[in-house]
Amino acid sequence: MPTSSFLQLDGRLAAPRRHQNVWHKCCLVLWSGPTFALEDRFRSVLAVDYPTNLSLLLPLLTSPPSLILVLSITTQLLLSINKMARWDEILSLPVQNPPTLEFSACDLVWSKIEGHRDNMDRLALVPFARVDDFVRGESNNKDCPTRFHVEARRRRPPKMPYKPKVDGILEYILYWCSFGPDDHRKGGVVRPSRNTYIPKKKSAGRPNTKRGCTCHFIVKRLIAEPSVALIIYNQDKHVDKKGLPCHGPQDQKSIGTRAMYAPFISEDLRLRVLSLLHVGIPVETIMQRHNETVEKQGGVCNRDDLLTHRYVRIQERNIRRSSCELDEDDDVSIGLWVERCTSCVFFYEEYSDTDPFLLGIQTEWMLQQMIRFGNGRLLALDSRFGVNKLKCPIQSLVVFNSENKAIPVAWIITPNYSRSIDTHKWMRALFNRVRTKDPTWKLAGFIIDDPLSDTLAIREVFRCSVLISFWRVRHAWIGNLMKRCLEMETRAKLSKMLGQIVKEICRGCGTVESFDKFMEDFVECREFMDYFKATWYPRMGRWITALKTLPLASQETSSSLEFYHNQLKIRLLNEPDPNTYQRVDWLLDKLSTKIQAYFWLDEYEGKDDFSRYWKDEWTSGLTAWRKSRAIADTDIVTEGQTVKVVDQVDREIYHVVWNPGSEFAICSCDWGQKGNLCEHVFKVMRYLREKGSGSPSVSLLQFNKGLIDMLNCPPANSFIRDHAVSLAVWVNEQLRGQFGKSGESGGSGERGEMVNSCTRMEVDSEIC
Repeated sequence: MPTSSFLQLDGRLAAPRRHQNVWHKCCLVLWSGPTFALEDRFRSVLAVDYPTNLSLLLPLLTSPPSLILVLSITTQLLLSINKMARWDEILSLPVQNPPTLEFSACDLVWSKIEGHRDNMDRLALVPFARVDDFVRGESNNKDCPTRFHVEARRRRPPKMPYKPKVDGILEYILYWCSFGPDDHRKGGVVRPSRNTYIPKKKSAGRPNTKRGCTCHFIVKRLIAEPSVALIIYNQDKHVDKKGLPCHGPQDQKSIGTRAMYAPFISEDLRLRVLSLLHVGIPVETIMQRHNETVEKQGGVCNRDDLLTHRYVRIQERNIRRSSCELDEDDDVSIGLWVERCTSCVFFYEEYSDTDPFLLGIQTEWMLQQMIRFGNGRLLALDSRFGVNKLKCPIQSLVVFNSENKAIPVAWIITPNYSRSIDTHKWMRALFNRVRTKDPTWKLAGFIIDDPLSDTLAIREVFRCSVLISFWRVRHAWIGNLMKRCLEMETRAKLSKMLGQIVKEICRGCGTVESFDKFMEDFVECREFMDYFKATWYPRMGRWITALKTLPLASQETSSSLEFYHNQLKIRLLNEPDPNTYQRVDWLLDKLSTKIQAYFWLDEYEGKDDFSRYWKDEWTSGLTAWRKSRAIADTDIVTEGQTVKVVDQVDREIYHVVWNPGSEFAICSCDWGQKGNLCEHVFKVMRYLREKGSGSPSVSLLQFNKGLIDMLNCPPANSFIRDHAVSLAVWVNEQLRGQFGKSGESGGSGERGEMVNSCTRMEVDSEIC
């Protein structure tokens, strides 16, 4: 019977009325007959809506019912029910997210679930954003190093409509070991479509590395859970079709050949080569240092030792021929750059009628540093770099390494005129990206340098305390004092007065009237007072509010931020043509390539091997706070109201420090004359505090004030007060323990150094 003769009822096909009686009899036989034993779950499904389920089967019968056809229909329904049960079991599995930057199959718990053709699939669920981490971790297998490439991929177009099916697939990716699936060895099997090799610019694997490896896994992105990836890993052994090892140390035939190692160099070596090339190191020098390292270790040990001159030369040629200007229109060029470098962009918002342009840059290396040095520690925001020169200034997020040097972990680019950007958007995107890699990642504190920063958004996203750094204001005040006041004694009086006002504000006592009195007392310094009144006096209201409500960051942190700011200034703003700074595409390209290369090399242990090629841009070293630790106490000479410090390079030179012990001290050295915090000021500050004649830091005073306020606050619930007292006692015990360790190691008994996971702060034990 043709399909058109069926009736359309409620969107379903139904059998003609003359066949319905015969069909019902057949179904009764199917239901109760001894010939067909139906499973209980199928009976229950059919019994729920008897007429409806029967109507689904009616169109398939074109004549009086056949038992063979009924059996086929029954089998199809049973398979559908089994399929639904399989997906219910898959979606009930936990989503695993190991807290490491990379993870492999041994870090996951695999489940066995019945799959196609009664085979048992070995599968696990992971976040889809971490599939690349799994691929890298599985490639870095110590027993059998390799590399996985995308052998096949199917992706549903974003605008293509689809039904929300439980087994629907948004994306299908087949990853295969680069030593397979073809076998180019003698007697090996090559797929018919690959029997003639056509060279490609980016091949999945070179023909001479194809050894028939069967190791592969499948990644499926589900419609039901788009943020989750289903990994099916049935062939996890690096063997050929005969079941024998085909590459790696376990393959005896690959000993002495490149098949013993991974087919490509590691990501760390690739980043090292690119960084050295970006800063101007010649190809021959890179290869010479590399070959010397291989000889020292006694020969080839891994794939990185097989680095070739041709590979480095190709990378150098690509860098030399690349251009940052992708289009004459800067806005169009920005869009093209974002499309080309999607892995470096964590947030992008184009120009619109209501919102300005906003772009967040974070490379994979920067993300790793943020996870490594940001977890349980401090994150700082340098919010005003290039305001006067760049078309779009840079906001830098930095963390502090083991030496407390600032390392950039993200750059936010936005026009100079857009001060009211939605901070919450890019912070949430950055936080989610980090938490995807490490679910346990959590900040201890967030440092800002602008009182207008959105502290509510910071607390909501990062759920941590907010501190404020005063280094930028101090730098501007001291720098302009040096330019606009000629007499050193007048400079010292002005800086001392400013320091006292800031300390009173941080204690909660100072007001804006203090600055009015300051300008009246030093009215003779007309040039500086005109600058101060025009530039800073209108801003002091919000700065006073911020200093009273937020804790002040330590001097060591301020020194690190100042050092980073000067590094970025030297490395970025060195173009001969000033018009270059008005192109945003140039800024994006230089930040993601050359600037990151400099900061990567700052952390590279072997950078001293290339010292002959160092330029001003590669200037690194220690911060002023760290340099002050190398100055001996015998190099300090006190003369009245000033202190002299012997220069560590030329012992015949003395640097004079005015207002010794104050955080607004002035030094006669070249670095201090520019308004920067120098090592001589820090050394004198430390020296006087050890002698008991120096005043404690503002950070410590705020810390003590916070403890006292906590104890004196009369809470409605006595439990809160008891908790506050126990917390204060615990802090006191921690400080005493640190002081005891300092005394045992030969330190002063009056002071100690408290070291926690967030930062390091100088502590005066007598005040505590």
